[in-house]
Amino acid sequence: MGIEIHSFNGIHFDLDVEESETIKEVKQKIRSKVNYPISQQSLMNGCDKLEDDNKTLSFYKIKDGASLQLWIAGEWKITVELMNDLVINLQINPNCTTEHIKFAIQNKTLISTKIQRLFLNGKELEGFVADTGIQDGSILVCRAKMEIFVNISGRKLIVGTKSDDSIKEVKLQIRVMEELRFHKQKLIFNGTELEDDKKLCDYGIVDGSVIDMIEKRYNKGELISVTVEMYGSIMSSGPREASAVQTFKVYDHCNALELKLALQHSLKVAFRQQRLLLGDRHLDDYKTLLENNVKDGDVIKLYECLCGC
Repeated sequence: MGIEIHSFNGIHFDLDVEESETIKEVKQKIRSKVNYPISQQSLMNGCDKLEDDNKTLSFYKIKDGASLQLWIAGEWKITVELMNDLVINLQINPNCTTEHIKFAIQNKTLISTKIQRLFLNGKELEGFVADTGIQDGSILVCRAKMEIFVNISGRKLIVGTKSDDSIKEVKLQIRVMEELRFHKQKLIFNGTELEDDKKLCDYGIVDGSVIDMIEKRYNKGELISVTVEMYGSIMSSGPREASAVQTFKVYDHCNALELKLALQHSLKVAFRQQRLLLGDRHLDDYKTLLENNVKDGDVIKLYECLCGC
């Protein structure tokens, strides 16, 4: 009798079988067609999984003309080697495509799928994972379609890009790798400072180009005096103790997070557990005190959030 096999990757083919043949024997015939190891094959008849390799087709009531679905069983763990000697581990579904792997890499590293190239043993990978030679435990190499070098304090950082990426997108990658905020990055190519909204191609930057990065020393702003009153919790009605009221001299161009770090050092309260309020309004960690409307002489309330959320 004849049955149809519908594979996860869109491949369909017919098999000549007997009702007395076991599922394992059917899988052996499938392997001769598509070369997937028997141990990795998973067969479905509608919603029913054919779990026991030693049972026959007749046991599962498979008749002439039946259609079985072929999947690769389980999940695989793979390692991906990235630029700058970075290594990540991923857990993947072998029935997915290499595009799914690229999205997983993007989620972990912010390296855009559009610039990624995946290699296994020197061969670039495309299509369904199970058709590429990837196996559980495989080590892949991820490289960018275009790589530029950024000089940072004598070190060369490799940044994956494409020619129509904006300077801001390059700075985003630098921020992720170096934890250096946008406004503190000054990128220079051939003596010209690069503007955030322009593209690499606008400056003639190509694969292998070298860019210099200088950390900006931004204007500290005006020196102001602020008083910080520390409260035990968000429900407290007054300062916890007199010593928890302190006055600080700070620059209004520093951000609220920098103030939290100073408070952590002075008051021994972890910055992640600090909630700063001016009046009834929370201060935004990533805005400057000036942007948060903090002025000379203001009183800032500090509440402890023990959950650290």
